[in-house]
Formats: sequence, structure tokens, C-alpha cells
Amino acid sequence: MDLAERGQKSMNLVATVREKMPGAMSRETDGADLPAKTTEPTTWAQKLTLGVSAVALTAVNGALWWQEGLSRPLMLSAIASAACLGLGYALIRSNERKSEAQARASDNQQRFDMAFAGARCGIWDWDITENRVYWSKAMFDMLGRRQPATRMTPTEIKALAHPDDVSAIDEIIAAPEKASRSYDTSFRLLHEDGSWIWVHAKGQVWSGPRNTGDRVIGLTIDISEQRNAEASAQLATDRLSDAIDSIGEAFVLFDQNDTLLACNDKFQEFLEIDAERATAGTTRAALFEDTGVADAWPSDPEASATEIRLPSGRWLQISTRSTADGGHVSVGTDISAIKAQEEALTTHQDQLQSTVTDLEMSKSKLQDQAGQLVELAEKYAAEKSRAEAANRSKSEFLANMSHELRTPLNAIIGFSQMMETQLFGPLGAPKYDEYATDIKASGEHLLDVINDILDMSKIEAGRLTLELEHLDVADAVRDALRLVAGRADIAQVRLNNEIGVQPPVLADKRAVKQVLLNLLSNAVKFTETGGEVNITAEASGGWLNIAVADTGIGIPAAHLSKLGKPFEQVESQHSKKHKGTGLGLALSRSLVEMHEGALTIESDEGVGTTVSFTLPLAATH
Repeated sequence: MDLAERGQKSMNLVATVREKMPGAMSRETDGADLPAKTTEPTTWAQKLTLGVSAVALTAVNGALWWQEGLSRPLMLSAIASAACLGLGYALIRSNERKSEAQARASDNQQRFDMAFAGARCGIWDWDITENRVYWSKAMFDMLGRRQPATRMTPTEIKALAHPDDVSAIDEIIAAPEKASRSYDTSFRLLHEDGSWIWVHAKGQVWSGPRNTGDRVIGLTIDISEQRNAEASAQLATDRLSDAIDSIGEAFVLFDQNDTLLACNDKFQEFLEIDAERATAGTTRAALFEDTGVADAWPSDPEASATEIRLPSGRWLQISTRSTADGGHVSVGTDISAIKAQEEALTTHQDQLQSTVTDLEMSKSKLQDQAGQLVELAEKYAAEKSRAEAANRSKSEFLANMSHELRTPLNAIIGFSQMMETQLFGPLGAPKYDEYATDIKASGEHLLDVINDILDMSKIEAGRLTLELEHLDVADAVRDALRLVAGRADIAQVRLNNEIGVQPPVLADKRAVKQVLLNLLSNAVKFTETGGEVNITAEASGGWLNIAVADTGIGIPAAHLSKLGKPFEQVESQHSKKHKGTGLGLALSRSLVEMHEGALTIESDEGVGTTVSFTLPLAATH
């Protein structure tokens, strides 16, 4: 309130007193009629204090109002009213100013929050003394969280940081101890939805007034989009680098100033450049130094493909093209093989010409030979037809023989068994018993020969089919030993079964039994009285190896190659006692080979023979 306002309020107060109290006489005076000397109080305050009824009041314009008959109580009441009016007015104005200031502050805070929210940034204010951190609303909006009623602690904020970025929070906490008393770092904070937000925080330590303590105040900006863009750019760069390194050609890229931007491993390999030199920023001159191709390597994008030879002898075909920013890129293809072929063609041109001449000279010979081949092919076809016809005839013959021979043999064997057992009474003479036994043995032997011949015929014709099953070899060995036990007892040869427990094989039971019978029969046949036959087995590498070893006469090494072929026998003094067809081993070998196994013979003359064969284990086949 200025001076004029205060004067006007005083005049209004006097007018009010005159209107409300007409009995109080007043007059205006310039003070000339006042006593020059008086012992009475001359100030308004003194008169009021003493209770006089006449008071001189001075207006703003200097005029003096003399109030007479104004009592002390009335004056005090007027003064109190004036004071209350002034204080009330001042209070009203103060409240109005406060409301206006609050409105302006609210508007400014709203603008502030909107600006920070739009810029994706917030304020960080850490009161070190109270160890409490103030985050602006924008900080919580950035993390999708509600602003709590109380300020957080640094520990609570650290709990929101990514485990790998806790050191960044520690850097902020340690800012008061640093010489710079500031921080500038990036880290990740946990969003309410569980994702991670990248932020960049920058601030410094401020000392409060009147020793109120230090504060760490700074700005935090959401840089997630920037980080994602950087990650995407890095991913694209890595993919491009991998793609460039994966190609089989040399690749090198220079900018407009002939400074290296990128090259791949093939470029370094071909030019024998170490990785330290082949880094971005190296000049072209420094890159090609000591490579021997600094001048030969093309840099003109308009030039056609250039072929250069490296000091290592490798040939490269280089194509250079310009880039949009004024640089150029070169791709070098290894054409060493092509060059080698060209050199070889050039070197042997005369030889090739001579070869062509020779070929032309031999053309007539080839034509003659072609005619001869045609004749041979026709003869072969004719012979093949005859062979097939003969094979069919053999098969038909064997089929007929099987029927024609087996039928009477069955009768002969059957009747001889009846005679041998004297089923219908005594034969009358002991000699007949011997004849009956001989007839039966001869018939059985003949039947075995016929069966072997038929089996060999089926194998050769590809008509023998195996019925594969999981087979316990120990059972097949016991059955075979039981069938040859009688012959072994007669020959006084001991049979030793050392098979033991073995894993099952995948094989045809009848075929395995026939192989075992053939091998055991031969072992007993060619072992002297008092000898022995051992049968063993061992599993190894997916196969079961079965061995039949005897202590017989053995076989000369020169004759081993004959064994296993149809109708082949080794002539010896002992073998003459035991006639056979030689089909047993051949048939056994064929049956084993049908199981994809192998049959081998080892023998020492006078010591004994070991015949081994392999069968596939059921677990691995």
C-alpha cells in the first residue's frame, strides 16, 4: 500500500467519526490559534494517553483538524477498527497472492511433467543426509510404476537395476567421494511389465545452504530406443560381416579417401596380411605394403576384370565397383585352377595334337574292334542262352533226381531199418544183419549226398531262402553234438563243448545246424582214435565267432586253397578211408556267406585243423 492510499484511508476514518458522532465538535485550523506555550501534551498520542477531550489531527495535505470533546474510549475504538481493517486487507491480499502463486506453480509443474514425460526423462535427487531419493513423476511413468507416498532409498533403487548393471548404481552412490563429484553412466531398470528399460543418468553433487548437507541431483533419460537401434545395427553389421567372411572370394572395401573400411578372411589369406594390419582405418598404401601387388591391384571402378598373380603363385581375377559414397569395393576370385589348366593345355598342345593324330589313325582300328566286339557279344548272348538253358535243364534234372532217387532210397532205408531191427523176426544168419546195416548206412550216405547236391543247386540258383530268427547257438551246438555223438563213440573221439553262454545271433536255425553238422562230422572223420574235437565261441565287434578244432591229421598248406570248393577233396592216405563228395565245406561256406559271415580254415599237418565261421549278433544287426 502506497502513501496516497494510506492518506485516503485516514480521511475516510475522520469522515466516519464526524458522521457517527455529531456532538464531537471539530474544526480545521492551521494551528495559529493554539497556545504558543502550554504545559499540556501537544501530540495526539500524549493527549490520548492523558484522556483530554481535544486533539489536533493532521491530514495528509498538511491541514490540522482539531477534535474537541473526543473521549479516550472512542479514540481507542477508532484506532483498533482502523488497525483491524488494515490487517484484514493485508491478510486478504496475502491469501490472494498465495493462491495465485500456487496456481502458477501448479501450471509450471504440469508443464514440467508434460515436458519431461514427452522427452522420456526424469529427475533424480538423492538427499545424502536423510539417505532418501526423490524421483520425479516422469521417472515412475518411464518404468510404468506408481509414485509411492514416501521417497525411496538407494537400496530400493538398486533392487530395480539389472544384475549386470548394479555397478552403475554404485557409481552414482559413490559420486560424493569422487574428485569430479559427478556421475555419467548408463544402466537398465526393471519395468513394471518385466522388461528392461535402458537409461542414461548424468548429474553431480550439490552442497546445500547453511550446512544442510550434500545432495546428488541429476537427469535420467530413457535410451531404450537408441540401445535397441544400436543392437539392431550391430546385429546387421555382424550378419553382413559373417556373410562377407563366408564367401569364397577375397573382399575389400575402401572409402573415397582410399581408407580401409572392411575386408574378409579370404582377402587376408590370399594376400598373407595379418589381422592387425587389416583393420578399419588403415590406408590403402599401408594395407598393400609388402604384398607385391600394390600397383597391380585395381582401384578404377570403370576398369574391366583384372587378373593378377600373387607372390604365392595364386591367380586372382579382381572386379572393382564404385560405391554410392565415392568409395570402391573389390572382389577377387581364385582362378588358380583355371590358370593351371590353361598352362597345362598350352604346355601340352603339341602332345594333344599328336594324340589327336593318333586317335584318328586308330579310329579304323577301333571300328574293327567294335565289329569284333559285336560278334563277341552275339556269341556271348548265344552262350549265355545255352548256359541258362543248361542251368534250367540241370535244375529240372536235379528236381527229377530228387524225386526219383529219394523215393527208392526211402524204401531202401526203411526196409534196411526193419531188417536191422528184425522187426518181423530173425533174418536167419548173422551175415544178413551186417548186410542190413551196410545197406542202411549206404542209403543214408547217398541221401545226404543227394541233399547236399540239391542245396548247392538252390544256393547257386539263388532259390534258397533263409528264415532269420534270434538263435541261441548253444542249443544248435548241443543238437549237432547229439547227432554226431554215435560216430564219435565208434571212432573213440572225445567231443568237448566249450560254447558257454553267448548272446543270440540272427540266423537260420536249419542252416546253422547243417554247418555245425558238416564241420563236426569232418572233424570226427579225420581225427585218429583217442583224439578230441573242441567247439568254442567268442563274441566281438557285433559278430559271434564259432570255431571247431580237432587234433586230427591236418591238411598240407598247399592244399588249403582247394578246400571249400564244390567236389574238391584233399587226397591223403587217411582221406582214402573216408570217401565223400567234397560238398560239405563248400555248402557250409555258402550258407555262412548267405548270413554275410565268413568261413576260414587253419591247419597244421599232423597237428590238427580249426574251421571258424562268423554269424551276426542279433543285438547289432
